[in-house]
Amino acid sequence: MSAPALRLARLDPDAQTRLLDEPQFVRLVRGVFTARLVFLALAAPAAFLTSSGTLLSGVSLVLLTGTSLLLSRSDRVMHHLLLHPLLASLDVALTVLLLISLDADQPAGLAVVCTALAAGLLFPGRILLVLLIPLAFGAIGSPGLITSDEDWRGWLVELTGMPVLVAGVCLIGAVIRRYAERMIEAREQVREAEAAAGAAEERARLARDMHDSVGKSLYGISLSAKALTRSIDTDPRLAREVAETLSSSAETAAAEARALLVSLRVGESDRPTIEVLRDEVDQWRAETRIVATLTSVQAVDADPRVTREMRQALGEMLHNIHKHAAASRVDIVLRGDADRIELEVSDDGRGFDPDAVAAGERDGHFGLRGLRERAESVGGTSAVESTIGKGTTYRWTAQRQMNDRPMTPGSP
Repeated sequence: MSAPALRLARLDPDAQTRLLDEPQFVRLVRGVFTARLVFLALAAPAAFLTSSGTLLSGVSLVLLTGTSLLLSRSDRVMHHLLLHPLLASLDVALTVLLLISLDADQPAGLAVVCTALAAGLLFPGRILLVLLIPLAFGAIGSPGLITSDEDWRGWLVELTGMPVLVAGVCLIGAVIRRYAERMIEAREQVREAEAAAGAAEERARLARDMHDSVGKSLYGISLSAKALTRSIDTDPRLAREVAETLSSSAETAAAEARALLVSLRVGESDRPTIEVLRDEVDQWRAETRIVATLTSVQAVDADPRVTREMRQALGEMLHNIHKHAAASRVDIVLRGDADRIELEVSDDGRGFDPDAVAAGERDGHFGLRGLRERAESVGGTSAVESTIGKGTTYRWTAQRQMNDRPMTPGSP
């Protein structure tokens, strides 16, 4: 074994052993060593009971039988073989000794073929070449070739037969190994892509949550700060009230930021959906003094992730109503069936032009796009119907149970 090959094997142990994490590949390698064990057992009579057998053939056969048994049964031994190519060179040396002490046309020749296939499966590049050379020369030096009485044409056929077979089997093993490596690389790329997609989805969710909670509070702080600037000299009493409002809004923003950070760590608590939504409605009604009623048509509940997204969506709807609709009453209805859950929010406000809202989305505002993205993330849909002067109705649906599988809008 040359020093470069040994260094190559030790450069990246993970690359050498990651194939052992593939159950099908491990079963294939074990099958090869099991087949070699069978052929060695068939070669035992020739090694011990015939005149062609020698002490060298007997010793090499016994040692190869032991290594075949270990490698066909123990992943730990196979792991050491991969990390230390010197062990593989010793196994090849024993195979060559058996080959040059017995005829190649006996079962021992098939054991040599198994060794060549195992070498191709387990070792790459230069290491495989270092192991292949002695196997090929050992095949040339087998007794069946050296003592052949045929003419030069027959001898040439036998000379090229066994060495070419050994090289071909090594190549087959190398091709299978390379295919397995590419499958592993492709699987790792898929996992990385899924992780990147998950991170992007989480960033989008965080952006929506920031917009729906902290963003609203900061918007209120901004309005209060502008009012404070205008009234501080002209109306000190009003300025004092605005300052109190500003302080309260800042505390609310800080609380919402803390809640957002907690949700990132522990997620949504597993509470009944109707209770979570009722808390959101009660809080909004207390803050805005707008009449709001929540009705549950059926006793529906949903997955905690769906509940979390629905609560955020409801908060965004109510915020839009307070900010834009000038409504005096809001009706919220929660309904569902075995597979889906639906939230309907209606107000009696001024309404809006849907085309103008769509243009705002194209300009980069979250608006109704955040509602739609939330619904799509839990397998649902989001729709808005509005007419100027006649109010607005939001309909937001989701799949009740996520079951850890990808969701598509409107999937059953």
